[in-house]
Amino acid sequence: MVKKLFYFLLAITLLIAIYLTIFEFLLSNFHSPFNSEIKEPTAHNATWIYLLKQHYITFIEIDLFNIHEKRHLLDVKRVLDRTYSIWITLLSLTLLILIISFIKNWIKKLLQYVVVIGTTINIFLTLLSLNFLNSFNLFHSLFFAQNSWSFPNNSILIECFPLLYFQEFFLFFLILSFLIFILLNFYVKITNENFNNR
Repeated sequence: MVKKLFYFLLAITLLIAIYLTIFEFLLSNFHSPFNSEIKEPTAHNATWIYLLKQHYITFIEIDLFNIHEKRHLLDVKRVLDRTYSIWITLLSLTLLILIISFIKNWIKKLLQYVVVIGTTINIFLTLLSLNFLNSFNLFHSLFFAQNSWSFPNNSILIECFPLLYFQEFFLFFLILSFLIFILLNFYVKITNENFNNR
């Protein structure tokens, strides 16, 4: 029982690191919905630079946004900065866990836990995505103050970041994580076969 709990905790740590790595990858590379026209490309680009690359927290200097939108962007930047710090910390911890797992010969068992837990979570996330709008609202209510993320349909911020963007982001997140779990499962099976053939 203790051993299973130990593997479970290590697997959860690796799993969070995998999820955050996918999140950071998409955040750096996916900035607008496919086949969509960006109405204000300069402002859109400046917003992403502000969110991802500026190392200070201040109101974004784009006159296109009103004060309510700028405050939300500031909140988003703070969340992204915290997420990035957690990701870097977990990457270091994950590297240590993987090294120890290889040395102690725990790696196959640990990866099996990662695949099972990760696939289960992904199935749950897929079910949640069937009612994406409610899930989206719940997510925002957990991370942002009430009504700080509500904007009218004609808001410039909504035009820059429509619901479709978040839907596609989430879809890519699920696809990439499922692919990683498939590859990890394949690795476990191959190593088991090689071990049995000895």
